[in-house]
Amino acid sequence: MPRVCITVKGKNAQPYRFSLDRETVRLGRAADNDIVIDCPSVSSNHCEMKRIEGGFILEDDDSTNGIKLEGDRMAIIDLANGLDVEVGDAALEFELTSEEKESLSDEEHKPRQRAHLPEKKEKKEKKPAAKRPGPASRNPVRPGTPGAPAPLASSQTTSGANFAITIGLLFVAVMALYFGLASGHRSKFPKTDYPASKGLWGDMWSDTPLRKKVDPSSTPEPEEGE
Repeated sequence: MPRVCITVKGKNAQPYRFSLDRETVRLGRAADNDIVIDCPSVSSNHCEMKRIEGGFILEDDDSTNGIKLEGDRMAIIDLANGLDVEVGDAALEFELTSEEKESLSDEEHKPRQRAHLPEKKEKKEKKPAAKRPGPASRNPVRPGTPGAPAPLASSQTTSGANFAITIGLLFVAVMALYFGLASGHRSKFPKTDYPASKGLWGDMWSDTPLRKKVDPSSTPEPEEGE
């Protein structure tokens, strides 16, 4: 019967024997394994010893610390008589009797041993750098609220309206000034005294001097001989 001897540091070696036709022997720290290894570095379900054509293999069961051969972590190890391997930090020695070796020699053995391949780390997709928010985006203001920037068309309309209002106010001011001066002109030079007056605007552009109305009482008597 094949013999497996498990040695944990600080503890006595534990030998195990099993039938040559046993297909699978499970090893791990959990109690439901065929061979329980009481070692912190051993996973609950660490590895499996499997019977194959021509011999045995030890296959890792995605354990944390794996199985090692001469210090190298392996995924599968071909077990041969007298071979020492590591299950976590526990030493495992595999032995066969002369009869077992002779029996296995009649079978065709195909090596399955291979090293452990480290898991490929998924490449993190580089996200485009976020643009720093500008002053407007830092303090967003909705249109229609106080302090919100007006749309371009609205600002142009407002500018045109302001210009029209300015022109209108200027026109009203000019007309008020003109009518004020005209009123003063009429009060200073009434039309009764100046029948030829055409008003402020007409008098400003008229070349004809104003004629006073002659008072009959002040008209001098004609001299003799005239």
